[in-house]
Amino acid sequence: MNALLHPDSDTLARLRGLLQHTEAQHARQQAQLAQQLHGELGALLVAVKLELGWVERRLAEQPDLAGKCASLGGLLDAAVQNLTRMAETLRPRLLEWPGLWSALEWLAHDFAQRHGLHPDVRMHVQAGVELPPSAQDWADAVYRSAEALLDNVARHARAERLRVRLYVEAPPAGLLLLEVGDDGVGIDPAALARGWGLLALRERVAHWGGRLQIASRPGEGTTVRVRLPLPQGEGS
Repeated sequence: MNALLHPDSDTLARLRGLLQHTEAQHARQQAQLAQQLHGELGALLVAVKLELGWVERRLAEQPDLAGKCASLGGLLDAAVQNLTRMAETLRPRLLEWPGLWSALEWLAHDFAQRHGLHPDVRMHVQAGVELPPSAQDWADAVYRSAEALLDNVARHARAERLRVRLYVEAPPAGLLLLEVGDDGVGIDPAALARGWGLLALRERVAHWGGRLQIASRPGEGTTVRVRLPLPQGEGS
């Protein structure tokens, strides 16, 4: 039991490697499923909508049936919208293009809108910062970390305002700083030691050579900072 509560450095390294391998596999499966939902099932629903429109036009003299076709067309539109939303949740297309920075900005604004928060989002990416093609797993980890931080705000903070800061420094420093803050109820220091979600997030960040810092007091909101080195391309 003591070994589980206080693992040695080798055990921690193996656990972090296992966590990263599992997360990378999960991210690839999500990307594949998102492509299938959006590219295959979505296209099929659009084709059905077009065929239904053809039928509706030929029922112009039968208003009851034409109205039913129009109603079904509305349901298909809603299905396509829900499908697109599901696919974006699994793997945002913004991660592919224009990339991680835009995806993070969209994530923050979309989250604030959905949860009725007043957003203060500021992004600064220095010129010359380019992520290598091999950095996909790193980018996924950063995006999922931001999602987890925002999810904590939604579930625990009872906040009115959301603050998100992203600062990316170009090489040779090559550093990403992500800060998510709120004006909510804060976190009891004792709860920090019991929070499995924060523990998993801390381990994810540590695997990529980063650090996670939490500043919070009950009734005074919470600020979480993630500091990560930028990935280097092959042969760097």
